[in-house]
Amino acid sequence: MELIIIRHAVAEEREDFKKKGLEDHLRPLTLKGRKKMQKVCVKMRDYVKEIDLIVSSPLTRARQTAEIVSQIYFETKVVEAPELVPHSPPQAFVKWLRTQAKNYRRIAIIGHEPHLSSFASYMLSGKTESFIDLKKSGVIGLEMESFTHAEAGGAQLLYYIPPKFLVD
Repeated sequence: MELIIIRHAVAEEREDFKKKGLEDHLRPLTLKGRKKMQKVCVKMRDYVKEIDLIVSSPLTRARQTAEIVSQIYFETKVVEAPELVPHSPPQAFVKWLRTQAKNYRRIAIIGHEPHLSSFASYMLSGKTESFIDLKKSGVIGLEMESFTHAEAGGAQLLYYIPPKFLVD
């Protein structure tokens, strides 16, 4: 089974958005962020031909990124998982995988830092201290024997691709 971890694209600046009096969870992608994510996805399709399911954090910027990935991947279904919000413990999404992912072979998840790098580190080493620096629009591919038996330290790194390597 393959788990593709994607950090959301560039969003509006936190401080600028806060000045509008709006909550951070509503912060949207910038036009530049959208365009970059589209390029990343188009290039990514050269390596990852299909995705069975896209799982997104419910925050606006992640959901918008998931919609871009879905469009490039032939309208792949997108579901939301609160287990992907920032500062969620990695164990929460492992539980989600075990219970919700049994019918899928390749899943893409879209979320935030520091959660995604901590989650990837947890799946690779069993430790929640991150040793990965996942840039916005960056992609990590993990392989595991089974989503239903996902466990800390049970994944292998397939690839780590910073966005600069996917965008011309």
